[in-house]
This record gives sequence, structure tokens and C-alpha cells, in this order.
Amino acid sequence: MLKSYAKIRKQNKEKIHVPRTAQQTIPIDTVYEDGIFRLGTRYSKTYRFVDINYSIASEESKENIIKNYKDILNSFDSTVTVKITINNHKIDLAQFKDDVLLKLKNDERYDRFIREYNQMLLENMARCENIIQEKYITVTCYKKDVTDARIFFSRLFNDLSSHFSRLGSALIELNLNERLKILHDFYRNGEEEYFDFDLSYNAKNGRSFKDDICPRAPVFKNKYFQLGDKYGRVLYISKYPQFLKDKIVADLCSINKNLMYSMDIISIPTDEAVTETENRLLGIATNIANYSRKQAANNNFAGSIPYDMEKQQEEIKEFLDDLTVRDEKMMLVNITIVHLADSLEELDADTEVLKSIARSNVCELTPLFFASRQLDGLVTTLPIGINRLDTMVRTLLTESVAAFMPFRAQEIMEKGGIWYGNNAITNNMIICNKENLKNPNAFVLGVPGAGKSFLVKQEIELAMASTDDDILICDPEGEYDIIMQEFGGEIIEIYAGGKDYINAMDITLGYGDSGDPYKDKAQFILSLIESANRGTVSLEERSILDRCINIVYQDFEKTGVMPTLKTLRETLIQQPEPQAKSLALKMELFTIGSMDLFAHHTNVNTKSRVISYNIHKLDKNMKTMGLLVITDQIINRVNENWKNGKRTHIFLDEFHVVYSNPESATFFNSAWRQFRKRDAFPTGITQNVEYLLKDEEARSILSNTEFIVMLNQAAKDREQLAKLLKISDEQMSFITNSQPGSGLIKHGPNLVPFINKIPKHTFMYQTNTTNPNDRKEKLIQQGLLKR
Repeated sequence: MLKSYAKIRKQNKEKIHVPRTAQQTIPIDTVYEDGIFRLGTRYSKTYRFVDINYSIASEESKENIIKNYKDILNSFDSTVTVKITINNHKIDLAQFKDDVLLKLKNDERYDRFIREYNQMLLENMARCENIIQEKYITVTCYKKDVTDARIFFSRLFNDLSSHFSRLGSALIELNLNERLKILHDFYRNGEEEYFDFDLSYNAKNGRSFKDDICPRAPVFKNKYFQLGDKYGRVLYISKYPQFLKDKIVADLCSINKNLMYSMDIISIPTDEAVTETENRLLGIATNIANYSRKQAANNNFAGSIPYDMEKQQEEIKEFLDDLTVRDEKMMLVNITIVHLADSLEELDADTEVLKSIARSNVCELTPLFFASRQLDGLVTTLPIGINRLDTMVRTLLTESVAAFMPFRAQEIMEKGGIWYGNNAITNNMIICNKENLKNPNAFVLGVPGAGKSFLVKQEIELAMASTDDDILICDPEGEYDIIMQEFGGEIIEIYAGGKDYINAMDITLGYGDSGDPYKDKAQFILSLIESANRGTVSLEERSILDRCINIVYQDFEKTGVMPTLKTLRETLIQQPEPQAKSLALKMELFTIGSMDLFAHHTNVNTKSRVISYNIHKLDKNMKTMGLLVITDQIINRVNENWKNGKRTHIFLDEFHVVYSNPESATFFNSAWRQFRKRDAFPTGITQNVEYLLKDEEARSILSNTEFIVMLNQAAKDREQLAKLLKISDEQMSFITNSQPGSGLIKHGPNLVPFINKIPKHTFMYQTNTTNPNDRKEKLIQQGLLKR
């Protein structure tokens, strides 16, 4: 036996005793608040790691992931044992309701929507069978006391964190309550919501932590066990294939059942592994020499070496090359799976499914025989840090161990978030909370008919129903009127001959992001002039404009009367320079001419909590100006809310239009920065991604945005987005000819494929749909149209 392995077995050796109570089935001696367990002379710590999108990564990316994962495995030496665990467990329903479901507002306009949304989420969760998957790595070390163990685990956490970050994952240290909850939820399956452990309270009252987590009436039998009213079975991989597939773990853990998969790993020092391999090679060479000698003694000089001996020699030589040339490590591995069911019949059926999956991957899953081995297997599989099945090990190289890839697909389920659809790979719900991101900026991108407006309306409704934040919408196509009418929002219609006016010169304290509000307002007026005249403004004209803006606002400070664009034009006419007259002429059309919509004092309620600025009827030539004026109004509102400690949600449709000229682009980039700094959540919506990507500032905004929903994309847009956001070909398939409401969500560093399907009979669907066929069907049902 290998020396290092013999040493670990000796250290792992436990006194043989038959457990007489449920508490005695748990082999933990002492627990500490920071999540460390003492197991005799050993100490263990568990870390949870975040999944990554391995299953839809490109071949090149997969190779890179495997390489980085091998680095993690190789980083452990023979002084520790490592356990990789995947835990399929039920969602804590009480916690889910508290974290995700919306609270009623005692306003029937909202409560009808909230009840339907909550019911839809609960039904969705039931279809997913309430199962979520968590992944842990448990490390066990041999230290003289807990102080030394803490120092070791602190250093280990820093090293492991950097390794996992290179994978695109993250490592989370589990505290005592989190580690015990894993055991509690498994041992007492069905009672997940009742766990709340307090170490100091238990210590004061002389209670053992085991009382809170131990199984109720455990019974261990040949090939299965019972924990209360649940049946369970431990299986282990008894036969490994010659060539391993990287999907075996994903396949085994894909069944929607309570299940725990664990791989125990012991690393052997390279020098010891090389010596052992050389000894085996020498033994095979000796056998071959003896065989040849016997053949010669029998005058059989033409006899060849038997195939099995030759094959053994080749494999051992290749193994030795891997150790000495390719920096592989020898590892001892055993893999166990424990699964639970409500009845013995269901347990047997699930076992057959698992065996079938294993056989399809050329492996063999075998139940552990005898009651004592079922207990040993259960203890080994759980993320405690113990391996009692050390006789069932298999010798593998790092590369083979890495083939048991624990990564599959990223999931997003965040407390306080809203539902964006279901994961296209795992079918689990995607619950996103933008507050958790580095910045809350967002984009919704997609071709016409991809489902942009539906998804945005859904987000607006959820923001209205779940918060008291202000919501401001720039609506160039009049698409959001229906939800304004349903939920009591304010619609401000801007068009030639209309009654609603917005003063482009409105300004609030703290306007802009340069520290000089009048200078920032001058930039805005410049963008208006350029958008209206489709030409540039000279440096002389800029200087004059800057001067006149200061004059009109100084008058405002004295009189308290807000200036208008007419006031500014009159001030320009009074200036002696001919350039001032030129500027006044450029402003004539939209101050005293037919396009004077934004040259009057504001006469609408801009203080309403929910406002939609509808510019659908606005002349096409005025749309850019309309978008700019609305954005300027939004900046004023954001500043006011920021001073009052209130958040603002902003939705800007036809976002690409503001990049039609350099001045409006510069103004808008400044506005975007202000939104981020002043607790606003801006969302840009566009079907013309190509226009955005032509502008460097817009590209920068897009690349630095933490939340992007990409629906079906045009071919050119797909290519550019792939380069900008580093999207693989496999991931691109989810935004290529995809169905409406389907695509990719970029959430921080994560890229998750999603499907957003709302049942057609729901109030949410009927309110938000823009599909002409759906509208026609609705009119038929109302008796307003014949079939």
C-alpha cells in the first residue's frame, strides 16, 4: 500500500461502535461558529461554489475550464482529503415565498396582478419539482487544534478563491448555520423551513447541536435505509470506463429528486506515485522476461509477448509519462450517491434510473450491502469531511478526475428579485435583482417581434407592484399606454397641436454631472439645435450660447420665473455678435415656429409616481428632439428623487435614436452617468444594435452594462455582440432564430439562456401582448370583431 495512503487511513481510523441513538449516527465531535467541524483529530470546512455554463461552452472554452479545474485539483497535497459534493434538494417554500413572492398593496389595481404573478411563480416552481442544485467542496485537514486549523483554512480560502475566479466561478465560505442546515435538510427532508440553530443558546441550555439536525427514527437495512418517513439508498461507482465522458456527473444529477453526489479525492505525492509506477513497470517487465525465458527453454523462439502483458506495459509507461512529463498527479477516488424517496417502490425505481444513466456512460452503480455499510456510505456522501469507504478507491490521474466535471449551467435566483423566465438548460426559474450588480444599468435588445416590449412591460408592472419607486418611461410608439391605463399611470402626450407641454429649459438644483448646471444645460441645448438643424454649431456660437444661458438663469434666480426656449432666443437676438443672430435663426423653427412644442412652460403633472411620455404622434423629424427633452426632464426628476432618498426606474425605448448626432450622444452619455450615480435604474431598449455599436461611447456604455437581455438578433448584430460581450458560438445559438421571449440574459459575468413564456389566458399576457393575432382574438371575444 502507498505510504501516504496508509498514513491517511491510519489517521481516518475510528473506534468501531454501534450507534444506539439517532445522534450517534452523526460522526461530528465539535462544531464552531465559523463553520469548522472537529472529527476526532481532523478538522473540516465546507465552501459552496457557483456553477458556470460548462454545458454550452465552446470546445476551446471547455478545454480552458478543464485546465483550470485540473489546477484546482492539483493544488491539494497529500496532507488533506477533498470532497466534491452536488446537492439536489427541495426549495425551502417558506423562504421562497418570503424572498421572491410579492406582497399585496391593498390596491386592487395592483393586487389583481400580484396575486396572478405569485400564483404563476408557485405553479412554475411545482413544474420544476421544487429542486435546486448546490455545489460544495469540503476539505479535511489534520491539525493539533482548532487554531491551527483556522490558520490553514484561511490561507486555503484565499488560494481556492483565486482558482475558482479564474474559472468564472466564485467560492463562498459556509458558516456553522449554513453547514448544519445542509445536514438538517437531508436528515429531516420535508422540514426544511423549521431549522434555526443558535450555538450560544444550545450551549447555555446544555443541548447538543445533534439534537437539532439528527434524523428521526433512522433505520439502516441491507441495501437501503429509512430516515423518518423517507427511504434512501447509497450507491457507489464500482466500474469505471476506459474513456470517461465529461457529462456523466451532469447526467447523474439531472434527475429531479433529492440526491447527494460526492467524490472523495486523496492526492498522492508525485515522487511516491512515480516510485510506485516504476515498481509496477519493473514487475511487468520481469513477467515479460520470465515468459520469454520459458518460451526460449521450450525452443519457441518465434513466440510473441501476450497481448495483455504488452497492453499493461504500454498503459503503465503512458501513466509514468503523465506523471513525469505532463505534470499529472496520481489521485485515489471513490464516488458515492445517496438518494431519497417517499416509498421503497419509488426508491427502487429511482435507483434503476440512476443505474441506467451510469450504464449509458459505461459505468456501473452498485448499492452498498449490509446496514452498517449503508450508514458508512451515508456519512461518506454528506459534506461532513469523512470517508469511511476508503477500501473502494480507484486510482486515476488528474485529467481523469477532471472528467467528472461538477459544473453544468449557471443559475440565478436572488432574494428580492423578479422573474425573467426559466433557464433553457435546467428549466429552473431565473430571479434577478439588479441591486446585487456592480451597476443597475440595463439593456433589452432584439429584432421586431422578438418580445422586447412584452418583457419590458412585464418589468415595469413588477417594479410598480413590488416597490414604491418612481417609474419614468420614454414611449416613442405609444406601446405603454395600456399598462398606464390599467395601473393608473400618467400619460403625457407630446405632438404638434397637442395640449401637453414640456419646457426644455426646466432645471433643478444639482442638474448635470460636471458641477456646473448651466454648462451642462448648454450642452443639452446644443444637442437640441443640432438635432433640429442636422448640422454642427461653431465654437463662436457655443460661447455665445453659453453666455446667454447664464444670463437667462440669473434672471430666473432673481424672479423665480422659469425661462423657456423663447426667452433664450430673445436673449440671443439682443447680443451684438452676428453669430448670435445666426443661432436665433436656427432656433426659430422650434421656438416661435410650427415646432414650438418644447418652448412653452410645462403644464402637465411631472410629479406623478408613474409617467409615460408618449411621443408616438410626434413628427418623425422631431423624434430625436422629443427623446432629448424627455431625457432632460427625467434627469431633473432623478435629481429630485436622489435628494429625497428615492429610487427611479427609467425605460428608454428606441434608444439608438439619441445617437443620431454627436451632440445628442454626448448629452446622453452624461445623462447615463448621472443615472448610475443617483440611484436610478436605467433601461435602454432598441432593435437597432448596429447603430449603437458604431458609436464609441455607446459601445462603452453597452460593454460596461451589467444586465442585458438579448432576444432574437439580426445576423450583423449577433456578430458584433459576440465580439463585444465574448459570447461563444454555442451561446449565440440561443439568440439565433429564437422564439419570441427566448434568448440570453447577461447578469454580471453570467450568461444564462432563458425562455419567458406567460400563459395566454392570464391578465399579464392579455395586457402586454402586441401580437396582432392576440389582439384580434381579444376583439372577437369582446364581440367587437367576427371570426
